[in-house]
Amino acid sequence: MINKSTLMGIYPICQDYICSDIIYLTKIEEVISSGIKVLQIRYKNVSARKKRYLLITIHRLCIDNNVLLIINDDYHAIKYIDGCGLHLGNNDISISRARKIFGSDIVIGKSCYGSIEDAKTEEKNGASYISFGAMYKSQTKKNALTFNHEIITEAKKVINIPICVIGGINKSNLMHVIEYKPDMISMVSGIFKYDNPGREIKKMMELMSK
Repeated sequence: MINKSTLMGIYPICQDYICSDIIYLTKIEEVISSGIKVLQIRYKNVSARKKRYLLITIHRLCIDNNVLLIINDDYHAIKYIDGCGLHLGNNDISISRARKIFGSDIVIGKSCYGSIEDAKTEEKNGASYISFGAMYKSQTKKNALTFNHEIITEAKKVINIPICVIGGINKSNLMHVIEYKPDMISMVSGIFKYDNPGREIKKMMELMSK
C-alpha cells in the first residue's frame, strides 16, 4: 500500500556525475540521514556494473534510514532491488504498462512538465505523484522549458495525488516555491553543490517549517 505521507517535503535527486565513489556516497549518506523521506537516483552516464553497485549500496542506506528510494526510468533495476519506486518521463514506458508489470503497491511518479491535462491523465492511469518543471532555469537540464507557476495552484484544485516541483530550485528561491504549497520539492545542484548537503537540507527544512 502506498503511503502518501512519504511523498512530501524535500525530494533530493542524486547527481549523475561521479568523480569519486567515496566522496559521492559520503554525500548521499549525509542526504539520506538528514530527515528526508524520499530520494531519487538518476544515472544516465555510468556503466551497468557501477549503476548496480551504487543502487544496491544506496538502497541499503535508505532502508537503514526509512527513506523511500525512487529509480529514474530504469524499470529493469526494480526487478532486483525490492521496495523501490520508479519515476518516468515522456520517453520512458507508460504508467499503464508500469502498473501492469509492477502492480498497485509500487510508487510510480510521472513528469508532466507544465501540463495540467497530462497530470490529470497520468493520475487516472495510476501515477502515485506527478511532477511539474522546470520552475526556473536549471543547471542540471539546461534545455528544460520553464512553466507558469500558477499551474501549480490550478493543479492542486483538480489533482488528488501529491504534486512535486523541480528545476532550478535552491535555497535562494525556496521561499517563493513554498508559497505554491507543492507536496514535494526536488533539487539536484541546489543540494549536492554543497560540501555538506545534509546540513543544507536541514537548514531548508527549518525554513519550510516556519
